[in-house]
Order: sequence, then structure tokens, then C-alpha cells
Amino acid sequence: MRTTHAKGLLITACGVLIISPDGLLTRLITTDHWTMIFYRALFLSFGMWLVLGFTSPNRVWQQYRTLKGAALLKVVAYSLGTISFIFAITHTSVANTLIILSTTPLFAALISRVLLHERIEKRMLIAIVLVALGLAVIAAGSADQPGNWLGDLVALLGSFFLALGFSFVRRFPQASTFAAISCSGVLTALLIFPLAAPLSISQDDLGYLMIMGIYMLPLGTALMFLGPRYIPAAEVGLLLLLESVLGPLWVWLALDEEPGIYTLVGGAIVLSTLALNTAWALRQRRYRQLSEPQAV
Repeated sequence: MRTTHAKGLLITACGVLIISPDGLLTRLITTDHWTMIFYRALFLSFGMWLVLGFTSPNRVWQQYRTLKGAALLKVVAYSLGTISFIFAITHTSVANTLIILSTTPLFAALISRVLLHERIEKRMLIAIVLVALGLAVIAAGSADQPGNWLGDLVALLGSFFLALGFSFVRRFPQASTFAAISCSGVLTALLIFPLAAPLSISQDDLGYLMIMGIYMLPLGTALMFLGPRYIPAAEVGLLLLLESVLGPLWVWLALDEEPGIYTLVGGAIVLSTLALNTAWALRQRRYRQLSEPQAV
């Protein structure tokens, strides 16, 4: 059991580490954000197709066929999430974007209340209030920097779309998530194509986007989705918070993009609240397991 748990922690941590330089690579790309979204989406679509080929070598196209009817909403949600992420990270700091996106589990709880009629626990309501306070502090800092508030707002919108996608995963479990992400890349590229300038991109930018779309995002995503097979989802969520710390750290070390005092204070409130909320969920889970009668 301990070996299995350690395996889950290692797999999830590797996924987070692989995907954490995403913000740095995005900062290194000099092309406009529409062209960036176009290529990132196309490469991500291809990268997730490769992941499907590795995980389900004899059932690749069957995975795509699971996306039908209302399950196609997963594709739309992931597509809008991708567009929101790139727009946000190019209009505000990496730290602001990743900290705001870390609120996805709270949005997921609210959406699950509507879609799945799940009860929102008291600890989650308290977390939502405290996270809102942290986001208000971050927004106060962005008010002093023209343009940043728009990026913060779109990042919040991106958090909602990602939460919507995760909720659809539970609502339509028969639909392949990897296939949905792959198809969302194609949909995103089609939506953005009229605004992009694909022929204007430099070789360096194309190289960064290929690293992101074909290697980093698909592999990191696959590992993070594999983690819950071995450890509780709450522990996976706790490890995912590392991206909100590591992402800005890489940008700070490489490009000297300092988060700012408002982001540090607001981020500390948001991340500590989410970490404590997740730790409390794990404690409740272990308590329930110990309270259950053991089979003889």
C-alpha cells in the first residue's frame, strides 16, 4: 500500500514539474498571443493524440468516438480554457495567472452543486470566502498597473472553464478526457485562425511551442491524470498547487519578473487556504476510513 501511494505521489509530482515551466516558455515567445494560441493548440492536439497512441495503442479512434452528444461540451470547455490561459498570461504576470487558476477546485465545487447536485461542505464555503479575499488583494495590485486587471479577469474566466471541463469529466465519464483535450486543440485552432498570423512566427518561437504542445503539456497532463489511480484526488489537488509556486519561480529566476507585494500577499492567502482545505479533506477521509467497520 505504501509503495502504491509513493508511486502515485511520484507520478503526480513529475507531472507538475514537467508542466511548471509553461509560463516561462510562454514569456519567451515573442509572437502575438493569437498566433501563440493557434500553434499551441495544434501541437497540443497532436501531442495528446500521441499520448492516446501510447496508452490505448489499439483503441485510439475508439477513444475519439466516445465524444458525442452532450459530452462534446468537454471539448468546448477545454478550448475556452486554453484561449483564456494564453490571453491571461500575456496580459498579466505569470504569478497572477497561475494563482488565479489554482482556484479551479472551488469553481468545480460550485459547478458540481448545479450539474451534479452535490452538497458544498462548510469548509469549502469558508475556503471560497478566503480565496475571494486573496483575489481581491491581487486585483488591488493590478489596479495600479494598467492592463493587468484584464488579464486577471480572463484568468478567473479560465479557471471557470477549466472547472467546467473537470465537472464534465465526472458528468460524462464514458467520454475520453485525452481525446477531448486533443479535439479541443483542433477547435481552438479553428476559432483562432482568423485572428492569427501563422506565417509570421519565428523558428525560435515555433520551437518553444513544439516543446510545450508536443512534449510538456501532453506528458505532464497524462501523469497528473494518472496520479488519482494511486492516491486520493485531494492529494493530487495539493500537489497541483506546486505549479502555482514553481511557475512564477522559474520566470522570476530566468527573466527577473518579480510577483509584487500584492501578488505575494494575495497568493499566500489563496494558496494557504487551498492547501489547508485540501489537508482538511484528507483528514476527514482518513477519519471516515478509520470509523468504518473492518471486514472480518
